Amino acid sequence: MSAKQEKDLASTPGFFTAPNILTLSRVVLGFGIYYLLTTGSPLLWLVVALAIVSEVSDVLDGALARKMGLSSGLGQALDPLCDSLYRLTVFMAFAAAGWMPLWLVFPFLFRDIIVSYARIMAASRGVSIGARLSGKIKAVIQGVVQIAVVLAHIFGLADTVTLALVGIAAAMTLYSLFDYVQGFASAR
Repeated sequence: MSAKQEKDLASTPGFFTAPNILTLSRVVLGFGIYYLLTTGSPLLWLVVALAIVSEVSDVLDGALARKMGLSSGLGQALDPLCDSLYRLTVFMAFAAAGWMPLWLVFPFLFRDIIVSYARIMAASRGVSIGARLSGKIKAVIQGVVQIAVVLAHIFGLADTVTLALVGIAAAMTLYSLFDYVQGFASAR
């Protein structure tokens, strides 16, 4: 191994950095929310708190990595993966709890799988498809909708707003999918 390779290896942040742990915590929080919602727990305020912590961690992990000089390819890959796993887990919990039909999870699932594969295909051609504005807006809308759906259940408004809220998130998710596919097609 050359001196440069040794230096690069020594300066590469490890797996268990504070930003990566913060990123990975979203998956754990998602499972906590799933458990609380699917076991009929009356602790819906705890669900709201966990969802808020998750959304804040999504904002802080990248900023923390940059501030600490711990930005890495691994962190850049983990962030969208953990975002997807967290949000899909919450939507699955809504479906499992009977709050929304299972079919309504598919737009979220399909979008994340297709965008991930598009990024992989682009990378194999030496093209990077970074985050797009539509993806950022989609993430904010999904996070707000998930918190709003739980609040609607707390305040007895679930029957009137849950499907409308999730429908808005699904529509933005599909728009983001088309935007990413268009970006991939134009980057070829």
